Amino acid sequence: MYPIDIMDEKTMNKLTKNGTFNLVYALEYQDAEENYDQFFFIYHTIFRNVPIKFLNKLNNQKFKDKIKAYCDKNYIEKASNATGTTKVEIITGDEYYTTYSDEFGTDTVGNDNALFNDYGQLVNGRQFFKYDFEPELTNQYTYKNLNKKTQYMKGLQ
Repeated sequence: MYPIDIMDEKTMNKLTKNGTFNLVYALEYQDAEENYDQFFFIYHTIFRNVPIKFLNKLNNQKFKDKIKAYCDKNYIEKASNATGTTKVEIITGDEYYTTYSDEFGTDTVGNDNALFNDYGQLVNGRQFFKYDFEPELTNQYTYKNLNKKTQYMKGLQ
């Protein structure tokens, strides 16, 4: 993956869905029982599906620092395993909208459009969410645990 700060608009278009990108706020947590990687981030989308024409404005370090300072000051954290490390970053469409089919292949999971990573893609109520510039793009995806009734659930009504 290319670093966002040296990426030109042409390269960015190749990595995006419909010529958009996403601005997120991330908080680091620690899971002491995890043997492989004890540290992980939980993401909160601020701006989703931002048109590429706003890349220079939102990718400005001064702007990101201002957003980070605001979020750090106003985030209400109750979890005791939070490390205090936070960041604001741009997530390109190829990563933001990676599905289980993209990650494991259709031979393994079929045509599964459930999102593999949770960046807050489908949740508009998370703290700091401001705007989805292209909600119809977002509506194409699902979370595995939030999918509509599947075949095996139909008899449970």
